[in-house]
Amino acid sequence: MTSATDEGPRTVVRLHLNHFFPTNPSSPLLPTETILLHGLGVSGAVWAGFARRFLARPVIAPDLRGHGASDPAPLPHQYTPTDYAADVLALLDASGMGEPGTVIGHSLGSLIALAMVMAEPARIRRLILIDPPLDPTISNEVVGEVARLRTVPPGPLEDYLATFHGEVAARSLARLFRCAAPGTLETYIASPRGAPWAWHAASELNVPVLILQADVTTDGALGDDAATRFTRLLPRGTLIKIPGASHAIHASRPREAVAHIDQFIAST
Repeated sequence: MTSATDEGPRTVVRLHLNHFFPTNPSSPLLPTETILLHGLGVSGAVWAGFARRFLARPVIAPDLRGHGASDPAPLPHQYTPTDYAADVLALLDASGMGEPGTVIGHSLGSLIALAMVMAEPARIRRLILIDPPLDPTISNEVVGEVARLRTVPPGPLEDYLATFHGEVAARSLARLFRCAAPGTLETYIASPRGAPWAWHAASELNVPVLILQADVTTDGALGDDAATRFTRLLPRGTLIKIPGASHAIHASRPREAVAHIDQFIAST
């Protein structure tokens, strides 16, 4: 199956789909058509705690190509945000879900969400970007170290990840990083810092966009200057910084993240 884009045909791969159902019915209702896009090297399973505890309607979280239980890309360089976005849009077509009213992306997932709107702007009602890697002044040092350590015997990768996430989460994340297909992390590392294509397109994105910014003093991927400048480019952008939050805001500060998300959805 192929999907036509401005850059030519792109091969679409089969994605594994994670369904999450709410256990907290008192939470404000979110649209049924909510899709969660995970970050680099992991899988849709990382959303489980966030989705089940806080969201009040079923949501879906695909494993991106080359991640989790989804198929790898045909070629090891086909892991760009546009490649991922074509897969997710094709998944929506094939599943009969209709339009994803809300797309929530973390890190790489936020770039994919932006690429989805760029490809088919009429299909998505709003975007929520969790600490998007849009800052050209912040390096890919952590990704590079993970890419290196995932190829060596267990131990060093777990120890490295534990400095950011704690020992229990580090073991789970290390397993996911080792399962990611060749080319996933390498393509990201080779890409220009700060996703300049997203900056060029920002002024044309006429959908409400919420940016949740983590704290760069922990491991945030978006500094204050870049966050402010990018938000100002968006016709309908909102920026909220959560001091002390790590890059994975939905995991480190889930209550605050969901409160801001609920308020944003209610207002848009």
